[in-house]
Amino acid sequence: MDQSAARTWPRIWRFAVALWRQFFEDHCPVTAAALTYQTLFAIVPLLTLMYTVFSMFEAFSDLGVVVEEFVFSNVVPENIAMVQGYLRSFSDQARQLSLPSVIVLAATAALMLATIEKTLNEIWGVREPRHGLQRLWVYWAVLTLGPLLVGCGLAVSTYVFSMPLISDVTGSTGLLSVVPFILGAAFLTLIYLAVPNCNVPVKYAAIGGTLAAVIFESAKYLFASLVARTDIAVIYGTFAAAPLLLMWIYLCWTILLIGAEFVKMLTVFPRSSSADLGAPMFQILYILDLFRRAHLSGTAVDERAIYTLADRVDLQRWSEYRALLMDLKLIRALGGGELVLAQDLHAITLWDLHRALPWPLPAEGVSGSAWARHLSETFTSLSGRNQETMSMDVSTLLTMGSKP
Repeated sequence: MDQSAARTWPRIWRFAVALWRQFFEDHCPVTAAALTYQTLFAIVPLLTLMYTVFSMFEAFSDLGVVVEEFVFSNVVPENIAMVQGYLRSFSDQARQLSLPSVIVLAATAALMLATIEKTLNEIWGVREPRHGLQRLWVYWAVLTLGPLLVGCGLAVSTYVFSMPLISDVTGSTGLLSVVPFILGAAFLTLIYLAVPNCNVPVKYAAIGGTLAAVIFESAKYLFASLVARTDIAVIYGTFAAAPLLLMWIYLCWTILLIGAEFVKMLTVFPRSSSADLGAPMFQILYILDLFRRAHLSGTAVDERAIYTLADRVDLQRWSEYRALLMDLKLIRALGGGELVLAQDLHAITLWDLHRALPWPLPAEGVSGSAWARHLSETFTSLSGRNQETMSMDVSTLLTMGSKP
């Protein structure tokens, strides 16, 4: 037990340090500030679209107010819930606008969603965002199905807990109080799973969504307690709700981005130590071997296939490796985030590959497949970095040991 703990705690510490460093390297605090600014312009259009969507369905015609009450009762701290009246007034006026004005409001809401998509793609290192109808479909689903799903969940909860058999049970209200947390965790999980243009493991997205929901609920309580013990209302008077709303929105976006970084780190954090992974050139060759085998089987390579190389490749550098291989035109992207081999590896020698890569030749190799052992022996016996010693083509190297 002690030995297991001795191995576990250093790994947890390395994970936390890597998460903290990556959060700032991806400029998440600056992005949260930008999203806060956009939210101020998009919150009224989003409320207007929510009311419009509900009004399209007679059964949900009164559900907009229910969802709004739910949000301001369970998502926004009580200290700034007074903003609800202002936003409802703005939204009522916005619903009287002409069609061109409605289009402008929808574009404002879509702009915020585009920023969210771009931010999560940058966190995951995705260089190919969605285009055309695929992007419009994702945005439409978020702006329409999101409110409907939340409304249906609330309607079901209200119906179930209004039944005599359940309403008479002691403690049912305590169970009902968990609904905001469950809905928040589900919503965050869907964002982490669907918005990035890559394959995110469902298990990790659910863990990240649940953790972010826990942080969110804790932050809501702490924020409300802190504001209640300060004299900010004395300074700002009737305008105190404005800076409080800004701080709360910024805190919410920061929590969402921390959750996104956590999900990515769960996916790419190396299972082995960096010393066991080998030099970058070996990792590149393992990646090319995966693409070669996929090419022979007539399939494409997606993120899930890359994740299977966790014991051989530093997945934290996968975005760097992918960009390098695409710049060298060794792989190319298809739709939906899939990748395929773009060149015949028979035409590329190890020397060509070495010259194209930004790293020196490894001083020593790694154990593993037949080609890795052969290349390790080559590096060991290499007395000079001459082209003749590395005249073997990449495909022949990767197929060593596979022929009977």
